[in-house]
Formats: sequence, C-alpha cells, structure tokens
Amino acid sequence: MTTITIPASEPEVREPEGSPAGADQLAERLFTAVGRYDEVATEAGHLQALQGWWGEAYDAYREAAGRAGDEHDAMATTLRRVARAVAAYADDLRAHQATADDLMARKRDLDADRSGLVADINAITDATPQDIEVMRGRAADLRLAYRRLVEDHADLQRAVRENEQRLRQAFEAGTSLRDALSATGGASDTAVEAMGRAGAPGSGASPSEVQRWWAGLTEAQQQAALASYPSLLGQADGLPAGVRDEANRLLLDDDLATLASQRDDGTLSAEEERRLENAEQTRDALADADGFTDPITGEQPGGRLWLYDPGAFDGDGRVAVAIGDPDTAADVAVSVPGITTETVDVVGGVSDATNLYEATRFNGDGSSVATMFWLGYDTPEGAIDLDTITRGRAEDGGERLADAIDGLRASRPGDDAHLTVIGHSYGSTTTSYAATDHDLGADDVALIGSPGAGPADTADDFSVGEGNVWVGRNSRDAVTFFGDEGWLHTPGGLGIDPSSEDFDARRFEAESTERGGVRSFEDHSRYYDHDSESLYNLGRIVDGQHDAVNGADQSYDPWWRWADDPEGEREPSGDVPGRSDTTQDQP
Repeated sequence: MTTITIPASEPEVREPEGSPAGADQLAERLFTAVGRYDEVATEAGHLQALQGWWGEAYDAYREAAGRAGDEHDAMATTLRRVARAVAAYADDLRAHQATADDLMARKRDLDADRSGLVADINAITDATPQDIEVMRGRAADLRLAYRRLVEDHADLQRAVRENEQRLRQAFEAGTSLRDALSATGGASDTAVEAMGRAGAPGSGASPSEVQRWWAGLTEAQQQAALASYPSLLGQADGLPAGVRDEANRLLLDDDLATLASQRDDGTLSAEEERRLENAEQTRDALADADGFTDPITGEQPGGRLWLYDPGAFDGDGRVAVAIGDPDTAADVAVSVPGITTETVDVVGGVSDATNLYEATRFNGDGSSVATMFWLGYDTPEGAIDLDTITRGRAEDGGERLADAIDGLRASRPGDDAHLTVIGHSYGSTTTSYAATDHDLGADDVALIGSPGAGPADTADDFSVGEGNVWVGRNSRDAVTFFGDEGWLHTPGGLGIDPSSEDFDARRFEAESTERGGVRSFEDHSRYYDHDSESLYNLGRIVDGQHDAVNGADQSYDPWWRWADDPEGEREPSGDVPGRSDTTQDQP
C-alpha cells in the first residue's frame, strides 16, 4: 500500500490587535500637549527678564521662574519622545496588520491547494508510480510552503510583541519628573545603549561606519533608536533611505501637530510660523511622491523623506524627497536646485523629480529608477544678491552634496547604482565644486542652465571624468549668459560656461519649442518640462544610455565679439519621446 502524507493546515494566522488610527490620534493629542509645555517654558524665560524689580524677592522669583521653565522644557522633551514612540507604534502596527493580511491570503491559497491535492488523490482509482510521484511532489511543495508560512507568522508575532514592548517602555520611561530631567530625557535603556555603540550617528562616524552600526543592531534596538532619536537618524548619511524616511516622517508629524496647535492658540512666533509652513509644504510634496504611479508598471514606488530640517539656514530649511527607493534602484538621480529655492518650494522640486523619473522609465532599458530632489545647502536669496554672484554658498554646498552622495553610496554596500547628479542654475556651480574639490561619488554629472562651472577649467577636472560630464543649455536662457567664455565675455564670476568649446563637456540638445527670440529668464525654468529635448536627454543620461543622447554643438568665442551659440539657429524639436508618447522605446 502506498502512502502519501498530506501536510497539516497551519498556522492559524492572527491579525495584530489594536487601531493604528487610534494610536495616531493619541500621538496627535500628545504632540498638542508638547506645545503647551513649550509655551510655558518660553513664557517662563520671558518672565525672568522683568524690568524695574530687584532685591532678594526678585532673585528668588527669577530662580523659581528659571526652574519652572527648565522643568517644562524637559517635560516637553520627554513627552515628545513618548508621542513619537506612539506615532512609530502606529506605523509599525499598520505594517504588521498588512503583513497579517498577506499571510492570511497565502494560507487561503495553500489550503485551497491542499484541498485540491486531497481531492485528486481520492479521485485516483488505479494509481501508477508516476501518479504517486507527482502527488508526493505536490505534497512536499505544500509542506515546504506551510513551513515557511509558519516561520513568517512567528516572525510577525515576535515583531508585534517587540512593538508593544517598545511602546510600554516609552510610557514607563516618562512617568517621573526625575526621569524627564535626566540626561537621557526618558529615553529607553535599549535606545540609549544602541546610541552608545561605536559608529552611531552624532559621534562623528563616517557614512560607512554608520551603515555598519545600523546593520549590527537588533531589530528591537533599531526601532528603539528610531523612536527616541529621530532627529539624529533622519540626517545620518549611511543609513538606509527607508530608515531616514521613517525618522523624518516622525519629525514631520511632530511639527505638523505641535506647531498647528500653537497656531490655533495664537502663540506661534514668526520663526515657528515659517517652520510650520515648511512642514506643510513638505507634507504636500511627500503626498505627491507617495501617490505617484510608475508609468510602466502601474505601481506606486513611494516617496522617501530623505532629509527634513525645516529650521535650518535661518528658516529656509533643508529637505530632500525621493521618488522610488535609492537603496535598491539600478539608476539613481539627484537633482540640485539653484537660487531662491527654499523648503517652501519642495512641491515644485518633487514635480521636477517626478518628470525625470517618468522620462527615464519611458525611454529607458527597463532598469528600476529613483530620483531625488535634494535641497541640502543654503541657496542664494535672489537674482540681485551678492551671494548669487559669489561662490561661497556653492563651495559650502558642494561639500554638503558630496557628503550626501557618499551617504547614498554607503547605504547600499556592495550594490552600486548608476548614479547621476544634475545641477540646475546655481546648483550647477554647487555640483561643480562637489565634483572638483570633494571627489563627488557620481557616475555622471549634468549641468543645466549653468551660470558657471565654479573652480573647473575643463570637464576633465571633474571626478567623474570628461566623458561623463554633460551640459544642457537653452540658447535663450538668460542665466547661462553669465558663464565666462573668452576674454570679452566674463560677466558672471561663477566660472567658465560649461557649454563652451574650452570646457569641452558633452553638450546635449536642450532647446524649448516655447523659447522666445531673445534671452529671457522664462527659458531658465524649462529644463524639466514634459516632452522637452532637455528632459528626454536627461532621462537617457540617468538610464546610462550615453549613445542615445542627442548631442549639440558647443558654444565658442570668436574673440572679436560675444560668444556664439550654434544651438540658437536650430529649430527646436517638438517631437521628443516622453510622457505623451508611451509606446516609443519602452522596454
């Protein structure tokens, strides 16, 4: 008698209990309370500065007011940690419930396969050896699939328990004033221990050391550090983009809830009002990134809040948002903006990054893509600005940009992406400093609408090598007129015109069908326009298809007059493959 062992139907998948929406509501109420404590602490500081009163009573009053202010400030810090822990708990619970739903679907499919196997076995009246072998194979496959399901379910239950334990620890750490006033501010022992290890963010560690630190933590330590120290982890070069995103979303939720409640109370300062505006614009840009749909797969690659520092640079802020996952994409592009760009402009920056993603996918080779709007430096305030015609901010920004790219590289060790950095306007000068003075770790660099290539004399000065330096210049773009070219044409002070023969980069077509008859600033903002020459060629560069880029003649200096741009005589193409042409050159 031949026996075929049918695997048991297991496990019983349980969905984690709890309401993520309810936890989010609690976190919002806690953030509101944080605002109240902050208000008292601020007011106590003001009360210490009363005029026209002195003596022992005044000294005692000042001491009491100062102590009250310090205690309220400490309580705000501790309560903020608890609120962030609740918000993190809600996000993790939501993810765990989604995982449970997937496990339930897998079990239903396996149970259906099991029932089908039983029915097929019962239907056989005269089984051949071949029939028996097939049935045994199906039973073995089912047994293995059930075993994996059991293991995944056990992993889920462990993660659920750890999530609940982290939240319990966060509540327990904030139950006494003594804990709140301690050096750790009520952070859990697990978080404090993790941050005390070598390579932790804030210790001066390199991006590679930070990456190894994170990889060496247990999942419980990672989650505890995220909940207690999101400000450090959100800016830590070397951490995975998903980790930075989770940390920065916690900070964003904190700002939105806390500052909005203060605005409702009429207690928001001008500085806080600006911070809240930055937060709201970041929220909107992130929603756009999260809601974007890949034109080829029809899936949503999701946004990543890679950098969020709304109070930086006297309120201009720093922010970086990616479409897609920079840790796994085969082709990664980082766009660096120019003058007047601040955090309040992040929605437009993400729109440009979205256009670049689409162009790369439409005309690409099928490789996965991630594009990032990176505003990590202090841009000049306006066109008529000393900072705009000098190089100080580009020099500082170049170092920051090179560090950011090192962080992107370090976060995916042994799995290098094809990485392109695109600098627009003053951002091209900033990118040039990164590529000349700081060994920018990119594969390709593209300068568009450039007023000058900073310290470089030729494209060969760039760390990526002459053959990987690209230039897009609209002949009617007034800003590109400021690049130095020849002895008679040196108006800008930001370096040589990178589209020139002397610089010798690989120039690509970037004319606009909407260009006017004379130089204007309108053409300066058309490099990321849909279905444009510039966007098409940028997509080809990001995808690594150098031979498919439509080249353009370099500008040149005839010495007896202004520099001449041959592209000014060419009729721009209105038939460029892009978003509206979804059939051409698709993989």
